[in-house]
Amino acid sequence: MKKEYNRYNKYPQGYYPKLQYWNAVLKMAIKQEDTEAVLRAADKINYFANRQLERDYLEDQADSQIAMMKDSGEDWC
Repeated sequence: MKKEYNRYNKYPQGYYPKLQYWNAVLKMAIKQEDTEAVLRAADKINYFANRQLERDYLEDQADSQIAMMKDSGEDWC
C-alpha cells in the first residue's frame, strides 16, 4: 500500500527553518564577498518564501471554509 505524501507533514514548522538557514548562508556569502553564493542563497530564500506564502494561503483558505461550514451549521468534521 502506497503512503499518501503530504509536503506539509514534511515541514511541520513551515519553511521558516529553511529560511533561517539560507539567511545565515546569505550573510556568510556577503561577508566573504562571494557573489555566486549570494545569488544561490537569495534564490533559495525566494523559493522557500514563496512556498511559505503558498502554505499560508492554503491554510487560510481551509480555515475560511471551516468557518463558513460552522456558520451554516454543516458538519465540518
